[in-house]
Amino acid sequence: MSGFFRSSDNKRREINSLLVLKSKLNQEGVRLREDFDSGKADWMEQKMDDILFRLREMEKKLEGVKRERIHDILEYQKVASSGRGKPESMRTLKVKSMIKSLLEEHKKLTSSDLNRLLKLSRTRCNEYLVELEREGLVQGATIRRKKFYELRK
Repeated sequence: MSGFFRSSDNKRREINSLLVLKSKLNQEGVRLREDFDSGKADWMEQKMDDILFRLREMEKKLEGVKRERIHDILEYQKVASSGRGKPESMRTLKVKSMIKSLLEEHKKLTSSDLNRLLKLSRTRCNEYLVELEREGLVQGATIRRKKFYELRK
């Protein structure tokens, strides 16, 4: 039974805090209306102009980013379709470029090493490495039971 009273006390507190918040918002609304009516609206107009200017600047930046993105997609499609019938996906190209950069950094890696670094399955990493080896970008060398891959020189 005491749990019931606790929850109702909490509800009362929440309702009281909401009522206090509502009254404060109403007071602020009255103050804003008074400021607006008394001619202090110049700062509001200036603020609105500043916001509109910033929005236009953001729109320009977004358009630039969209153009760059379209350019990147077209470049990826060119690279992916060169010499092959089926173009590679953007994700495949990104993963391959990440593998190349990791090989530049670490010199030699196995598919298990890539598994830990890229958070992909070891099998999928091995498939990417075999594709890169077929393309002539990477060379593999077996040492004992492990196959290490490194960038071609």
